[in-house]
Amino acid sequence: ARRKGMAMPILNMPNVGEGVTEGTIVRWLKREGDSVVRDEPVVEIETDKAVVEVPAPFDGRLAKILVAEDETVDIGEPIAELEASGAAGEPAPPEQPVSQAPAQPVEPAPAREEAREEAPSPTIASAGSPSRESHDMATQRTSRYSPVVLKLAADHGIDLAQVPGTGGGGRVTRKDVQAYIERPAPPGAGEPTAAGTTPPTAPTPESAPLPEAGGLVRLTATRRSIAAHMTESHQTIPAAWTVVEADVTGLVQLRERRKEEFLRTEGVSLTYLPFFVQAIVTALTEHPLLNATYTEAGIEVHDRYDMGIAVAIDQGLLVPVVRDADEKSIAAMAREINDLGSRARERRLRRDEMQGATHTIDNTGAFGSLISQPIVPRGQVAIITTETIRRELRPRGDDVFAVRSVMNLCVSFDHRALDGAQVGRYMQSVKSNLEAFESHQEVS
Repeated sequence: ARRKGMAMPILNMPNVGEGVTEGTIVRWLKREGDSVVRDEPVVEIETDKAVVEVPAPFDGRLAKILVAEDETVDIGEPIAELEASGAAGEPAPPEQPVSQAPAQPVEPAPAREEAREEAPSPTIASAGSPSRESHDMATQRTSRYSPVVLKLAADHGIDLAQVPGTGGGGRVTRKDVQAYIERPAPPGAGEPTAAGTTPPTAPTPESAPLPEAGGLVRLTATRRSIAAHMTESHQTIPAAWTVVEADVTGLVQLRERRKEEFLRTEGVSLTYLPFFVQAIVTALTEHPLLNATYTEAGIEVHDRYDMGIAVAIDQGLLVPVVRDADEKSIAAMAREINDLGSRARERRLRRDEMQGATHTIDNTGAFGSLISQPIVPRGQVAIITTETIRRELRPRGDDVFAVRSVMNLCVSFDHRALDGAQVGRYMQSVKSNLEAFESHQEVS
Protein backbone atom coordinates (compact mmCIF):
# COMPACT_ATOMS: atom_id res chain seq x y z
CA ALA A 1 0.00 0.00 0.00
CA ARG A 2 1.07 3.54 -0.57
CA ARG A 3 2.41 5.18 2.56
CA LYS A 4 1.16 8.59 3.52
CA GLY A 5 3.65 11.28 2.59
CA MET A 6 5.65 9.01 0.29
CA ALA A 7 5.63 9.55 -3.48
CA MET A 8 4.89 6.63 -5.75
CA PRO A 9 7.95 5.54 -7.80
CA ILE A 10 7.73 7.04 -11.27
CA LEU A 11 8.46 5.35 -14.60
CA ASN A 12 9.83 8.00 -16.96
CA MET A 13 10.10 8.16 -20.72
CA PRO A 14 13.61 6.66 -21.15
CA ASN A 15 16.50 8.19 -23.04
CA VAL A 16 17.26 5.65 -25.77
CA GLY A 17 19.99 7.52 -27.63
CA GLU A 18 21.83 10.75 -28.22
CA GLY A 19 19.71 13.36 -29.94
CA VAL A 20 16.37 11.72 -29.10
CA THR A 21 14.16 14.35 -27.46
CA GLU A 22 10.73 12.71 -27.28
CA GLY A 23 8.94 9.41 -27.46
CA THR A 24 5.44 8.16 -28.27
CA ILE A 25 3.54 5.53 -26.32
CA VAL A 26 2.85 2.72 -28.80
CA ARG A 27 1.14 0.19 -26.54
CA TRP A 28 0.78 -0.50 -22.85
CA LEU A 29 1.63 -4.17 -22.26
CA LYS A 30 0.13 -3.98 -18.75
CA ARG A 31 -3.08 -2.47 -17.43
CA GLU A 32 -3.49 -0.39 -14.30
CA GLY A 33 -3.44 -2.73 -11.31
CA ASP A 34 -1.56 -5.52 -13.14
CA SER A 35 1.38 -7.09 -11.38
CA VAL A 36 4.84 -6.69 -12.96
CA VAL A 37 8.05 -8.65 -12.58
CA ARG A 38 11.50 -7.09 -12.70
CA ASP A 39 12.77 -6.77 -16.32
CA GLU A 40 9.33 -7.69 -17.71
CA PRO A 41 8.26 -5.32 -20.54
CA VAL A 42 5.62 -2.84 -19.36
CA VAL A 43 5.20 -0.52 -22.36
CA GLU A 44 6.32 -0.10 -25.95
CA ILE A 45 7.55 3.35 -26.98
CA GLU A 46 8.55 4.76 -30.35
CA THR A 47 11.27 7.33 -31.01
CA ASP A 48 12.38 8.75 -34.34
CA LYS A 49 14.52 5.68 -35.06
CA ALA A 50 13.25 2.69 -33.10
CA VAL A 51 10.44 1.01 -31.22
CA VAL A 52 11.61 -0.25 -27.82
CA GLU A 53 10.16 -2.06 -24.83
CA VAL A 54 10.56 -0.45 -21.42
CA PRO A 55 11.00 -3.06 -18.66
CA ALA A 56 9.83 -2.95 -15.05
CA PRO A 57 12.67 -1.97 -12.67
CA PHE A 58 11.40 -4.19 -9.83
CA ASP A 59 8.62 -6.58 -8.79
CA GLY A 60 5.35 -4.86 -8.02
CA ARG A 61 2.34 -3.54 -9.89
CA LEU A 62 1.43 -0.84 -12.38
CA ALA A 63 -0.43 1.61 -10.17
CA LYS A 64 -1.38 4.34 -12.64
CA ILE A 65 -0.87 5.09 -16.33
CA LEU A 66 -0.06 8.78 -16.82
CA VAL A 67 0.33 8.89 -20.63
CA ALA A 68 -2.16 7.25 -22.99
CA GLU A 69 -1.33 5.31 -26.14
CA ASP A 70 -0.47 7.46 -29.17
CA GLU A 71 0.53 10.39 -26.95
CA THR A 72 4.02 11.92 -27.27
CA VAL A 73 6.03 13.31 -24.36
CA ASP A 74 9.58 14.56 -23.82
CA ILE A 75 12.37 12.28 -22.67
CA GLY A 76 12.41 12.13 -18.86
CA GLU A 77 8.72 12.95 -18.45
CA PRO A 78 6.66 10.64 -16.16
CA ILE A 79 4.59 8.04 -18.02
CA ALA A 80 3.42 5.80 -15.17
CA GLU A 81 3.39 5.24 -11.42
CA LEU A 82 4.64 1.92 -10.05
CA GLU A 83 4.19 0.31 -6.67
CA ALA A 84 6.86 -2.01 -5.34
CA SER A 85 5.90 -5.26 -3.59
CA GLY A 86 7.39 -6.75 -0.43
CA ALA A 87 9.85 -5.35 2.05
CA ALA A 88 12.54 -5.20 -0.61
CA GLY A 89 10.45 -2.83 -2.69
CA GLU A 90 9.97 0.22 -0.48
CA PRO A 91 8.67 3.22 -2.37
CA ALA A 92 11.33 5.62 -3.60
CA PRO A 93 11.78 9.03 -1.97
CA PRO A 94 9.49 11.82 -3.23
CA GLU A 95 10.08 12.99 -6.82
CA GLN A 96 12.72 10.29 -7.38
CA PRO A 97 12.17 8.30 -10.57
CA VAL A 98 12.80 4.57 -10.55
CA SER A 99 15.93 3.25 -12.20
CA GLN A 100 15.35 1.65 -15.55
CA ALA A 101 17.01 -1.23 -17.31
CA PRO A 102 18.04 -0.48 -20.91
CA ALA A 103 15.08 -0.42 -23.26
CA GLN A 104 15.13 -3.35 -25.68
CA PRO A 105 14.45 -2.92 -29.42
CA VAL A 106 11.42 -4.75 -30.77
CA GLU A 107 9.72 -5.08 -34.12
CA PRO A 108 8.13 -1.79 -35.25
CA ALA A 109 4.50 -1.54 -34.23
CA PRO A 110 1.92 -1.35 -37.03
CA ALA A 111 -0.16 1.75 -37.58
CA ARG A 112 -2.54 2.38 -34.72
CA GLU A 113 -5.51 2.41 -37.10
CA GLU A 114 -5.07 -1.33 -37.61
CA ALA A 115 -4.27 -1.98 -33.97
CA ARG A 116 -7.67 -0.62 -33.04
CA GLU A 117 -9.47 -3.27 -35.07
CA GLU A 118 -11.55 -5.67 -33.07
CA ALA A 119 -9.25 -8.33 -31.64
CA PRO A 120 -10.24 -12.00 -31.81
CA SER A 121 -11.05 -14.00 -28.73
CA PRO A 122 -8.18 -14.12 -26.20
CA THR A 123 -7.09 -17.67 -26.97
CA ILE A 124 -6.06 -18.61 -30.50
CA ALA A 125 -6.03 -22.39 -31.03
CA SER A 126 -5.84 -24.64 -34.05
CA ALA A 127 -8.89 -26.65 -35.05
CA GLY A 128 -9.45 -29.72 -32.90
CA SER A 129 -7.28 -28.37 -30.03
CA PRO A 130 -9.67 -26.65 -27.58
CA SER A 131 -8.00 -24.45 -24.99
CA ARG A 132 -7.99 -25.46 -21.32
CA GLU A 133 -6.60 -22.16 -20.09
CA SER A 134 -8.54 -20.23 -17.52
CA HIS A 135 -9.71 -16.74 -18.38
CA ASP A 136 -6.90 -15.22 -16.31
CA MET A 137 -4.28 -17.39 -18.00
CA ALA A 138 -5.66 -16.53 -21.43
CA THR A 139 -5.63 -12.83 -20.64
CA GLN A 140 -2.05 -13.02 -19.39
CA ARG A 141 -1.01 -14.91 -22.49
CA THR A 142 -2.63 -12.64 -25.07
CA SER A 143 -1.30 -9.50 -23.36
CA ARG A 144 2.05 -10.51 -24.87
CA TYR A 145 0.64 -10.38 -28.41
CA SER A 146 -0.09 -7.21 -30.34
CA PRO A 147 -3.56 -6.85 -31.90
CA VAL A 148 -2.12 -7.28 -35.39
CA VAL A 149 -0.42 -10.55 -34.35
CA LEU A 150 -3.70 -11.83 -32.91
CA LYS A 151 -5.61 -10.85 -36.05
CA LEU A 152 -3.04 -12.43 -38.36
CA ALA A 153 -3.08 -15.64 -36.33
CA ALA A 154 -6.88 -15.73 -36.33
CA ASP A 155 -7.07 -15.14 -40.09
CA HIS A 156 -4.78 -18.12 -40.74
CA GLY A 157 -5.97 -20.40 -37.91
CA ILE A 158 -2.58 -20.41 -36.18
CA ASP A 159 -1.91 -21.46 -32.58
CA LEU A 160 0.50 -18.76 -31.41
CA ALA A 161 1.92 -21.17 -28.83
CA GLN A 162 3.49 -23.03 -31.77
CA VAL A 163 5.20 -19.94 -33.22
CA PRO A 164 8.81 -19.30 -32.11
CA GLY A 165 9.19 -15.73 -30.88
CA THR A 166 12.19 -13.54 -31.72
CA GLY A 167 11.05 -10.38 -29.94
CA GLY A 168 12.12 -9.20 -26.52
CA GLY A 169 11.72 -11.97 -23.95
CA GLY A 170 10.70 -14.43 -26.67
CA ARG A 171 7.70 -12.33 -27.67
CA VAL A 172 5.99 -13.37 -30.92
CA THR A 173 6.11 -10.58 -33.51
CA ARG A 174 4.25 -10.06 -36.75
CA LYS A 175 7.32 -11.16 -38.70
CA ASP A 176 7.42 -14.40 -36.69
CA VAL A 177 3.81 -15.17 -37.64
CA GLN A 178 4.42 -14.32 -41.29
CA ALA A 179 7.52 -16.53 -41.36
CA TYR A 180 5.46 -19.35 -39.82
CA ILE A 181 2.79 -18.92 -42.50
CA GLU A 182 5.29 -18.84 -45.34
CA ARG A 183 7.40 -21.83 -44.30
CA PRO A 184 9.80 -22.70 -45.80
CA ALA A 185 11.09 -19.15 -46.19
CA PRO A 186 12.35 -18.27 -49.68
CA PRO A 187 16.18 -18.04 -50.09
CA GLY A 188 17.56 -14.61 -49.39
CA ALA A 189 14.42 -13.39 -47.65
CA GLY A 190 14.93 -10.22 -45.63
CA GLU A 191 18.02 -9.10 -47.57
CA PRO A 192 18.30 -5.74 -49.30
CA THR A 193 16.95 -6.02 -52.85
CA ALA A 194 19.39 -4.97 -55.55
CA ALA A 195 18.53 -3.19 -58.76
CA GLY A 196 18.00 -5.58 -61.63
CA THR A 197 16.57 -8.36 -59.47
CA THR A 198 12.90 -9.18 -59.19
CA PRO A 199 11.12 -6.17 -57.65
CA PRO A 200 9.77 -6.76 -54.15
CA THR A 201 6.24 -8.03 -53.89
CA ALA A 202 3.58 -5.65 -52.72
CA PRO A 203 3.40 -5.45 -48.94
CA THR A 204 0.61 -7.40 -47.32
CA PRO A 205 -2.16 -5.54 -45.51
CA GLU A 206 -0.74 -6.78 -42.19
CA SER A 207 2.74 -5.35 -42.82
CA ALA A 208 1.66 -2.06 -44.41
CA PRO A 209 -2.03 -1.30 -43.86
CA LEU A 210 -3.54 0.94 -46.48
CA PRO A 211 -5.16 4.15 -45.25
CA GLU A 212 -8.87 4.47 -45.68
CA ALA A 213 -10.09 6.99 -48.23
CA GLY A 214 -10.81 10.26 -46.51
CA GLY A 215 -8.99 9.10 -43.36
CA LEU A 216 -6.03 10.54 -41.50
CA VAL A 217 -2.76 8.60 -41.16
CA ARG A 218 -1.09 9.30 -37.81
CA LEU A 219 2.46 10.68 -38.08
CA THR A 220 4.88 8.34 -36.36
CA ALA A 221 8.02 9.63 -34.68
CA THR A 222 10.02 8.23 -37.60
CA ARG A 223 7.89 10.06 -40.17
CA ARG A 224 8.09 13.32 -38.21
CA SER A 225 11.88 13.02 -38.06
CA ILE A 226 12.13 12.33 -41.80
CA ALA A 227 9.84 15.29 -42.54
CA ALA A 228 11.92 17.66 -40.39
CA HIS A 229 15.25 16.54 -41.85
CA MET A 230 14.05 16.65 -45.47
CA THR A 231 12.46 20.08 -45.03
CA GLU A 232 15.64 21.47 -43.50
CA SER A 233 17.80 20.00 -46.28
CA HIS A 234 15.48 21.25 -49.04
CA GLN A 235 15.32 24.75 -47.58
CA THR A 236 19.04 25.18 -46.83
CA ILE A 237 20.85 23.30 -49.63
CA PRO A 238 20.77 24.71 -53.18
CA ALA A 239 20.77 21.33 -54.90
CA ALA A 240 21.48 20.49 -58.53
CA TRP A 241 20.97 17.15 -60.25
CA THR A 242 22.37 15.10 -63.12
CA VAL A 243 22.18 11.57 -64.53
CA VAL A 244 24.45 9.27 -66.58
CA GLU A 245 23.90 5.84 -68.11
CA ALA A 246 26.21 2.86 -67.54
CA ASP A 247 26.51 -0.38 -69.52
CA VAL A 248 26.66 -3.05 -66.79
CA THR A 249 26.42 -6.15 -69.00
CA GLY A 250 29.67 -7.53 -67.59
CA LEU A 251 28.49 -7.02 -64.02
CA VAL A 252 25.17 -8.76 -64.70
CA GLN A 253 27.00 -11.74 -66.22
CA LEU A 254 29.47 -11.82 -63.34
CA ARG A 255 26.77 -11.89 -60.70
CA GLU A 256 24.80 -14.53 -62.58
CA ARG A 257 27.84 -16.81 -62.79
CA ARG A 258 28.94 -16.39 -59.17
CA LYS A 259 25.74 -15.98 -57.14
CA GLU A 260 25.12 -19.66 -56.28
CA GLU A 261 28.72 -20.31 -55.22
CA PHE A 262 28.73 -17.05 -53.26
CA LEU A 263 25.60 -18.05 -51.35
CA ARG A 264 27.20 -21.40 -50.42
CA THR A 265 30.51 -19.93 -49.29
CA GLU A 266 29.40 -16.64 -47.72
CA GLY A 267 25.92 -17.52 -46.45
CA VAL A 268 24.27 -14.41 -47.96
CA SER A 269 22.88 -13.65 -51.39
CA LEU A 270 25.10 -11.85 -53.89
CA THR A 271 23.16 -8.73 -54.85
CA TYR A 272 24.34 -5.86 -57.02
CA LEU A 273 24.55 -3.45 -54.09
CA PRO A 274 28.09 -4.39 -52.89
CA PHE A 275 29.39 -3.84 -56.45
CA PHE A 276 27.66 -0.47 -56.59
CA VAL A 277 29.17 0.58 -53.27
CA GLN A 278 32.67 -0.48 -54.32
CA ALA A 279 32.42 1.39 -57.63
CA ILE A 280 31.14 4.53 -55.89
CA VAL A 281 33.72 4.47 -53.08
CA THR A 282 36.56 3.99 -55.56
CA ALA A 283 35.31 7.06 -57.45
CA LEU A 284 35.17 9.04 -54.20
CA THR A 285 38.83 8.31 -53.52
CA GLU A 286 39.57 9.86 -56.93
CA HIS A 287 37.24 12.82 -56.36
CA PRO A 288 37.44 13.57 -52.61
CA LEU A 289 35.38 16.79 -52.82
CA LEU A 290 32.31 14.55 -53.21
CA ASN A 291 33.12 12.99 -49.82
CA ALA A 292 32.84 16.19 -47.82
CA THR A 293 30.72 18.50 -45.68
CA TYR A 294 29.96 22.13 -46.49
CA THR A 295 30.45 24.63 -43.65
CA GLU A 296 30.57 28.43 -43.55
CA ALA A 297 34.28 28.15 -42.71
CA GLY A 298 35.01 25.99 -45.74
CA ILE A 299 34.53 22.56 -47.24
CA GLU A 300 35.58 19.81 -44.84
CA VAL A 301 36.97 16.90 -46.87
CA HIS A 302 36.73 13.66 -44.90
CA ASP A 303 39.58 11.17 -44.56
CA ARG A 304 37.15 8.27 -44.09
CA TYR A 305 34.63 6.70 -46.44
CA ASP A 306 31.51 5.85 -44.42
CA MET A 307 28.71 5.00 -46.82
CA GLY A 308 25.07 5.53 -45.86
CA ILE A 309 22.85 2.80 -47.37
CA ALA A 310 19.19 3.81 -47.58
CA VAL A 311 16.85 1.00 -46.44
CA ALA A 312 13.09 1.19 -46.89
CA ILE A 313 10.96 0.04 -43.94
CA ASP A 314 7.20 0.09 -43.40
CA GLN A 315 7.41 3.32 -41.41
CA GLY A 316 9.71 5.24 -43.78
CA LEU A 317 13.44 5.16 -44.42
CA LEU A 318 16.49 4.33 -42.33
CA VAL A 319 20.10 4.89 -43.41
CA PRO A 320 22.58 2.56 -41.70
CA VAL A 321 26.26 3.26 -42.33
CA VAL A 322 28.96 0.96 -43.73
CA ARG A 323 32.14 2.17 -42.03
CA ASP A 324 35.46 2.34 -43.92
CA ALA A 325 33.84 1.05 -47.11
CA ASP A 326 37.06 1.68 -49.05
CA GLU A 327 38.76 -1.09 -47.07
CA LYS A 328 36.14 -3.80 -47.58
CA SER A 329 35.96 -6.56 -50.20
CA ILE A 330 32.78 -7.37 -52.13
CA ALA A 331 32.17 -10.36 -49.82
CA ALA A 332 32.68 -8.33 -46.64
CA MET A 333 30.47 -5.58 -48.03
CA ALA A 334 27.72 -8.07 -48.90
CA ARG A 335 27.71 -9.55 -45.40
CA GLU A 336 27.64 -6.16 -43.71
CA ILE A 337 24.94 -4.73 -45.98
CA ASN A 338 22.82 -7.83 -45.42
CA ASP A 339 23.22 -7.55 -41.65
CA LEU A 340 22.48 -3.81 -41.54
CA GLY A 341 19.50 -4.16 -43.87
CA SER A 342 17.96 -6.98 -41.86
CA ARG A 343 18.41 -5.19 -38.54
CA ALA A 344 17.09 -1.93 -40.01
CA ARG A 345 13.83 -3.64 -40.98
CA GLU A 346 13.59 -5.19 -37.52
CA ARG A 347 14.39 -1.81 -35.91
CA ARG A 348 17.38 -3.30 -34.07
CA LEU A 349 20.01 -0.81 -35.24
CA ARG A 350 21.98 1.15 -32.68
CA ARG A 351 21.80 4.90 -33.08
CA ASP A 352 25.56 5.14 -33.75
CA GLU A 353 25.08 2.78 -36.72
CA MET A 354 22.91 5.43 -38.41
CA GLN A 355 25.17 8.45 -37.88
CA GLY A 356 28.24 9.92 -39.55
CA ALA A 357 27.76 8.93 -43.20
CA THR A 358 30.04 10.89 -45.55
CA HIS A 359 28.13 9.94 -48.73
CA THR A 360 24.76 8.22 -49.26
CA ILE A 361 23.63 5.58 -51.77
CA ASP A 362 19.93 5.00 -52.43
CA ASN A 363 19.18 1.83 -54.41
CA THR A 364 15.92 3.08 -55.89
CA GLY A 365 16.23 0.57 -58.73
CA ALA A 366 15.03 -2.10 -56.31
CA PHE A 367 11.53 -0.70 -56.90
CA GLY A 368 11.84 -0.45 -60.68
CA SER A 369 12.76 3.24 -60.73
CA LEU A 370 14.40 4.58 -63.90
CA ILE A 371 15.35 8.10 -62.76
CA SER A 372 15.33 9.67 -59.27
CA GLN A 373 16.08 13.09 -57.83
CA PRO A 374 16.97 12.53 -54.15
CA ILE A 375 17.36 15.22 -51.49
CA VAL A 376 20.92 15.79 -50.27
CA PRO A 377 21.25 14.63 -46.62
CA ARG A 378 22.34 17.08 -43.97
CA GLY A 379 26.12 17.13 -43.46
CA GLN A 380 26.87 15.70 -46.92
CA VAL A 381 27.44 17.29 -50.31
CA ALA A 382 25.95 14.57 -52.53
CA ILE A 383 23.70 11.53 -52.70
CA ILE A 384 23.71 9.02 -55.57
CA THR A 385 20.93 6.69 -56.67
CA THR A 386 21.37 3.40 -58.53
CA GLU A 387 18.42 2.75 -60.83
CA THR A 388 16.91 -0.43 -62.25
CA ILE A 389 18.93 -2.52 -64.70
CA ARG A 390 17.12 -2.94 -68.00
CA ARG A 391 17.81 -4.74 -71.30
CA GLU A 392 18.03 -2.44 -74.33
CA LEU A 393 19.56 -2.27 -77.81
CA ARG A 394 22.81 -0.33 -77.91
CA PRO A 395 25.27 0.33 -80.78
CA ARG A 396 28.37 -1.90 -80.68
CA GLY A 397 30.10 -0.69 -83.80
CA ASP A 398 29.29 0.50 -87.30
CA ASP A 399 25.74 -0.52 -88.09
CA VAL A 400 25.83 -3.18 -85.35
CA PHE A 401 23.46 -3.23 -82.41
CA ALA A 402 23.32 -5.64 -79.47
CA VAL A 403 21.10 -6.19 -76.45
CA ARG A 404 22.92 -4.83 -73.40
CA SER A 405 22.19 -4.44 -69.67
CA VAL A 406 22.12 -0.73 -68.87
CA MET A 407 21.21 1.40 -65.87
CA ASN A 408 20.99 5.05 -64.87
CA LEU A 409 23.02 6.66 -62.11
CA CYS A 410 21.54 9.85 -60.66
CA VAL A 411 23.17 12.32 -58.29
CA SER A 412 21.93 15.34 -56.36
CA PHE A 413 24.63 17.66 -55.04
CA ASP A 414 25.10 20.78 -52.92
CA HIS A 415 25.85 23.58 -55.38
CA ARG A 416 27.48 25.62 -52.61
CA ALA A 417 30.29 23.06 -52.42
CA LEU A 418 30.35 21.60 -55.91
CA ASP A 419 29.98 22.61 -59.54
CA GLY A 420 28.66 20.57 -62.44
CA ALA A 421 32.10 19.84 -63.89
CA GLN A 422 33.38 18.31 -60.64
CA VAL A 423 30.28 16.18 -60.26
CA GLY A 424 30.33 15.18 -63.92
CA ARG A 425 33.89 13.85 -63.60
CA TYR A 426 32.91 11.92 -60.48
CA MET A 427 29.92 10.35 -62.23
CA GLN A 428 32.10 9.35 -65.18
CA SER A 429 34.39 7.56 -62.73
CA VAL A 430 31.47 5.68 -61.17
CA LYS A 431 30.27 4.74 -64.66
CA SER A 432 33.74 3.52 -65.71
CA ASN A 433 34.15 1.49 -62.50
CA LEU A 434 30.82 -0.28 -63.04
CA GLU A 435 31.56 -0.95 -66.69
CA ALA A 436 34.95 -2.46 -65.76
CA PHE A 437 33.42 -5.53 -64.08
CA GLU A 438 33.82 -8.60 -66.29
CA SER A 439 31.99 -11.91 -66.25
CA HIS A 440 35.10 -14.08 -65.74
CA GLN A 441 36.55 -12.38 -62.67
CA GLU A 442 36.42 -13.77 -59.13
CA VAL A 443 34.26 -12.36 -56.34
CA SER A 444 35.82 -12.21 -52.90
